[in-house]
Amino acid sequence: MFYVSFDGGATWSHTLTVPVAVDPSCAIGPGGAAFASSVHDLPDEKGTPVLSVYRSSDGGRTWKPSSIRGDIPPIDRPYLTVDDTDSVFKNHIYVHAYRYSRKPAADVLFFPASNEGRSFENILVNRATTFEKPWFFPANGVVGNDGTFFALIAELDDSKRNMSYRTDAASAPSAANAVLNVFASHDGGKTLGLAGKIGDAYYDWRVPQLSLPALAIDRSRGPFRDQLYAVWPDARYDHRTKILFSSSMDHGRTWTAPTVVDDDATDHAANSRPNNFMPMVAVNRDGVVGVSWYDRRDHPDNLGYYARFRSSVDGGRTWLPSVRVSTAAHMSSEDTRKNSGDTAGLAADAGGVFHPVWIDNRTGVPQMWTATVKVQVLK
Repeated sequence: MFYVSFDGGATWSHTLTVPVAVDPSCAIGPGGAAFASSVHDLPDEKGTPVLSVYRSSDGGRTWKPSSIRGDIPPIDRPYLTVDDTDSVFKNHIYVHAYRYSRKPAADVLFFPASNEGRSFENILVNRATTFEKPWFFPANGVVGNDGTFFALIAELDDSKRNMSYRTDAASAPSAANAVLNVFASHDGGKTLGLAGKIGDAYYDWRVPQLSLPALAIDRSRGPFRDQLYAVWPDARYDHRTKILFSSSMDHGRTWTAPTVVDDDATDHAANSRPNNFMPMVAVNRDGVVGVSWYDRRDHPDNLGYYARFRSSVDGGRTWLPSVRVSTAAHMSSEDTRKNSGDTAGLAADAGGVFHPVWIDNRTGVPQMWTATVKVQVLK
């Protein structure tokens, strides 16, 4: 179900339902255009997951389906990105995902559209870069001021998955089991290639920590213009997941050494180390970097969480103290799915205000919540 707001998020109207679908993604383009994508299950015996894209010319009030070629392979976790720059690729629409199949092996899939999203007739395939048995956790895509499209994708070693419902330290990965790759298209979607590698990752497949990475780019006119930022959950420290951060000043070719961006204490007892997870990152019009995540410092049971937010005004070199943005905790029990999905949300609006989006069950059922976060930059 897709909702639209015309008053800065104060009220919302339901305008689109895609039946039998999961993994929604949406974007706003120039001139009030809106786009929505999802994984739509075909009514076959296997419920084959395929791409579904809708477009709107009136800001999301009414929708029309886009044409998609019929031989698209089964996919998972698509992200929709619109080029809203003033480059020659303005209004190009991109969807990236991965092939939901082990036979043949999972691949990175890229669907470009140069006709304002009316049809997706081309598929670009990128093979795994590191592992013989790969699995992918894609992050969102972003577009630079020159129209370059970037996508961050975690490639995991599927032979080393540690999926379980346990939260104990013994279930955490003991060595690197993934690489974080950044792909780029410099020609409006005609090609997609590997731009650079952020580095190895200790990806934690334990269900309470299962979450995808996130990517952002500075589109401001400030000193960090076009700098890329990445965040992801990582279990290399203390056998628990922390939120790591890295940045690139050269279009994703090289990246800074990862640093911990969540700021909870480090002196937890061995049996009560909280697993922080579900990170998102965004940059506002002033070049302020914002990061949100699900934080468990107040939950020694390692089940519940609050949403927290932290910001940097100097390109990620230093960070202000984090603040809690959710006024109630999400409370989980051992017999429920404890990670509340695989993604959260964070966006910066035209006025520079951040809007984190998260799931909590304060009402007794899991629901989507949001808040406004303003970062005052002293000049």
